[in-house]
Amino acid sequence: MRGVEGKAGTRRFGFSYILLVIAILINLGASAYSVLAAEWKAKAELPQIDPILKIIKGLRQYQEVTASFPQTFAEVEARTWKHANPPAYGSGGHTLVLKNYYYLYTWISPTRCTLWAVPLGPRASDASSYFLILTPTEREKYKGPALDLKETSTITGVPTYAQLALLGMIKQEDPPPKKR
Repeated sequence: MRGVEGKAGTRRFGFSYILLVIAILINLGASAYSVLAAEWKAKAELPQIDPILKIIKGLRQYQEVTASFPQTFAEVEARTWKHANPPAYGSGGHTLVLKNYYYLYTWISPTRCTLWAVPLGPRASDASSYFLILTPTEREKYKGPALDLKETSTITGVPTYAQLALLGMIKQEDPPPKKR
């Protein structure tokens, strides 16, 4: 009977400590993962303006090849971008949604076009709206607060300076070129 009261009982008790440590480690790991997952989700909801540089580059490449800015994003897709899975271009090929930004493109002339970038999503108020007037070599940039849905429905591709001011859009001066 000595084996029943002696070491066998302590082994079970030691095994319980090992299970307790494993349970604590799993709990800490799950908690850390949930914090990271929440952070990743919040970061994914934040509008990111990075794609605008690729859009501008694509528009200018198209203009360089054809001597005219495209009528729609679909034309740029067919000639310049050539994505394996092209994004959905809405409103006759004039709109695009990427990384929680709504882009509205308007052709004005062979050497001039405009591009709106309006933040979308639950964290849209944390980002800025942009309006660009593009030529083959230059751009005029306006920056303002995030526009709400009502204001977004009223924007046009060719707003007047008064309309831009009413929306809170302020012209941004490009920094002077760096001296070499």
